[in-house]
Amino acid sequence: MNPEDYIKWIQLIINAFALGAAGWIYKAYIQNLKATVTAKDEQMKVVEKNLTLWKDRVSELERKTPNFIEDALSKRIKIREEEIERLNLDRENHEIEIKKKNEELVLFKSELKKTGELQNTISQLIEDFGDYGDFLDKDKELETELAGFVNVDSGQLMLTDPCYVDSQWKKEKFEDLRLYKDTETGTTYQYRKDFNNYEDKIKGFDNTVNQLLKSNRFEEVKVDRKSDYSYSFAGACYATLNEEGFGAMTHEKGHEGAAVAFRTFMGDGLYPVYIETYGGRNIRMYVDLI
Repeated sequence: MNPEDYIKWIQLIINAFALGAAGWIYKAYIQNLKATVTAKDEQMKVVEKNLTLWKDRVSELERKTPNFIEDALSKRIKIREEEIERLNLDRENHEIEIKKKNEELVLFKSELKKTGELQNTISQLIEDFGDYGDFLDKDKELETELAGFVNVDSGQLMLTDPCYVDSQWKKEKFEDLRLYKDTETGTTYQYRKDFNNYEDKIKGFDNTVNQLLKSNRFEEVKVDRKSDYSYSFAGACYATLNEEGFGAMTHEKGHEGAAVAFRTFMGDGLYPVYIETYGGRNIRMYVDLI
């Protein structure tokens, strides 16, 4: 056998090894694909099983919704009754506070009668938080706790993320712009420019500003300050002095989300803040504004 024949045999052997290696790789690739498909099928089965489980849990919790709401309101009522009982021990010094608590008690009892109307709240709660594995645990309980008190000296409160305070809070001058129009002449008068007190008499009138308003000679001119709801004390004041008594404050670039400001019912004072938890998670916060 000449050298060329040896070379051909060697090349043939090399090619055979190459084909064998390629075949082995291809086989391994196919097996890997099959394993992947099998794994995906198993994952789909697990997902379908979990979906079925969630649907069962949601259905069960929704069936318990009236009890869920009643439990929440009953606990609030219990808190109020305990506070009233405590204040009654020194009734003379707490007459105003007792009256306030009694009004709150009436309010909560009224809410308790409207349990059916509140079912949408829980349904939305389930929709928003259903991804948490332990949230819909039927064995967990709703709890209401007094988180603390907040002082109010400007007749308003603000809900915000503390991280924005250092980075976005602005110091802007508040302009108390109140305008009133004379319905007969069309002339506009401004508070603290044309008069400083509503018991003052504007030059040319025999009655005070309050009397002119009561007789409908004067009417208030609505001033739209929504563009001024900046993340500042001034912005909060503009938001709470509108007809609604609340407003969404804006970030520096002008979009909402910086905070929500709202005025209280009784003005300044000390207001309790309550937290509702379910399964150790905070699900709702409310402040008694009366």
